[in-house]
Amino acid sequence: MLDPDDEFADLPALVRASGVTEPLRASRQHVRTADGQEIAAIRWDAPDGGEARITYLHGLGIDAHSFDQTALAVGEPAVAIDLPGHGRSSWRDDADYAAAVTAPDVLAALDALRVPPGLVVGHSLGAILSARLAALAPERVTGLVLVDMSPDFAQRAVDRIARALEAEEPFTSLDEVVDRAVEARVGDDREVLLREARHTTRLGADGRLVRRHHFPHLPAGRTSSVGRFADAWPDLEALDVPILLVRGDRGYVSPKLHAGFAERLPQARIVTVEARHAVQAQAPLELARAIRAWGEAHGLLHRDDKPMSTGPGRR
Repeated sequence: MLDPDDEFADLPALVRASGVTEPLRASRQHVRTADGQEIAAIRWDAPDGGEARITYLHGLGIDAHSFDQTALAVGEPAVAIDLPGHGRSSWRDDADYAAAVTAPDVLAALDALRVPPGLVVGHSLGAILSARLAALAPERVTGLVLVDMSPDFAQRAVDRIARALEAEEPFTSLDEVVDRAVEARVGDDREVLLREARHTTRLGADGRLVRRHHFPHLPAGRTSSVGRFADAWPDLEALDVPILLVRGDRGYVSPKLHAGFAERLPQARIVTVEARHAVQAQAPLELARAIRAWGEAHGLLHRDDKPMSTGPGRR
């Protein structure tokens, strides 16, 4: 039985599933920005130390823990940020979580955490945010990895997802969280979904489980904003660093969006893996292998003589 008070209690199982022999060590850190926003992060440290080489940015409605197994498998010191309004980071009074709005706070947090220039890996909303970070502080980003997101993803679908998160009712149990996720076709691996449920919910005042993120807690009549994803195109097209897109074959980057992305960014590398939208949760080892191979090919990561696990990565 996992200790509900230990957010890292499930890491030993992830280490075993990943075939890692010298795992990174995880710790929780909190920093406060100049405008009063608190940003929470998970720091992944190597046993022999070393500066963080990768920043992981999760997607809408989840948290930094979604990258746990990928971070372990890549094996590079890193930080994984809880985006504003998510996880253990503070909520914004205006409920505006557009990349243009949150990027300055995330950059300030990276400064406070003393994260040097390196790779930025962003999933979904985190991918759009990563492009904005690279535009605002190009000296910070040596390479960009987008996980299952293209700026051409339909804005009406983005807004519909945000409205669905706002309308989400409390849960009576973790099993109910998983049942609803299966029904919504978020995924079909109940073990993966149960782990996500543990990390993205907390006990509410009435004894039921509620999401940690801000969206279902907005006052009646209020809505959130996650910005226009298409605004990321100028940011991406202006970049002068290697770009990798890792898409799920059943994810949000359809074959049509895949082709459009390749046409607009012909220099980018595109890898497709078997997964739905949350590639880092459903195919974490495949994502890690793609990041390592691409990073090493571009000289962004040191070559690792220890082969990664070839397991299925469905944990």
